Amino acid sequence: MSPGRKPLRFGVFPLGIAGTPDGLATGPLDDPDRIAGALEQLRGGGRPWLVRMYVVWTGPDSTARCLEELGRLAAHHWDLDVVLSYKDPTGDVDAWLGLVAETVTTWGNRLSTLQITGEANLTGGGDGDFPRVGEALVRGVIDAAAVKVDRGSTVEIGFAAAHDSQPESCFLWPQVRELGGSDFAAAVDYAGIDMYPDVFGPPMTLERLGGAVGLVLRVFRERVLEPIGIGLDVPVHVCENGWPTGSHRSAERQAACLETLVRSIDAVSAELNVTHWELFTLRDADSSKDDLFHQFGVLSDDYTPKPAFEQLAKLYSELG
Repeated sequence: MSPGRKPLRFGVFPLGIAGTPDGLATGPLDDPDRIAGALEQLRGGGRPWLVRMYVVWTGPDSTARCLEELGRLAAHHWDLDVVLSYKDPTGDVDAWLGLVAETVTTWGNRLSTLQITGEANLTGGGDGDFPRVGEALVRGVIDAAAVKVDRGSTVEIGFAAAHDSQPESCFLWPQVRELGGSDFAAAVDYAGIDMYPDVFGPPMTLERLGGAVGLVLRVFRERVLEPIGIGLDVPVHVCENGWPTGSHRSAERQAACLETLVRSIDAVSAELNVTHWELFTLRDADSSKDDLFHQFGVLSDDYTPKPAFEQLAKLYSELG
């Protein structure tokens, strides 16, 4: 790590499942002991990796299930980054706010970070498909922050967006400005971005990949966050980032790409106030299937390490 830079906080989604345009990529069941062992190997003796988990709310009938899931997650000794995903086809924002308030009230001193809504700017598979998602995001963040202050909680409250090269045309950000104004910006502890350069779109050289990272983060800062009043003092978290293997994507290339991604993020971290990097994902959903959604892991589905696993452990020791 260069002088003057703060160490990145590393994190990872640990389960063998991935979202696809057609549903979920799944495979062999997760093995909690092997997950724990892999996380310890990555940690090396340093600070534990942040563990990113998703709790999906599908309407008032799912509130009890979501609270049960949160309770099970809180029972682990992980440093937790929890996403409350809003996927209610009825758009019951008041019921959603009840879940948000209960989450912060009950686990506000247990969770490290809490992301309000999933990718609210993304349609065709994201939370942006669901009615009143702008309200769910804005009111959810503001209410979560108010409960945090009232309860004296330590959880960091934020949101995350999928990378968009043309954010000015997105439906969401004008809603955020209109509904939230300065109250929303003041309530946000961090802003997250989910980014997958060189995964979707034409292939890149490693040099171009490194340059793309800086471009993606600058677009997010200058064309998404600044127009909604979020300044450089609010840190950016790279909440999802990864590179899959497959017949046209070698394990060796995965290791090289992930190193390029992490080092490129670290290189602009001081300038753009980027504090977190989280890997998607620890293990493959199903290593026997060749499509990229089944092979995002740095471990195969039987927990055999790919070269990227050891490379990430080294990077964490150096930069984390």
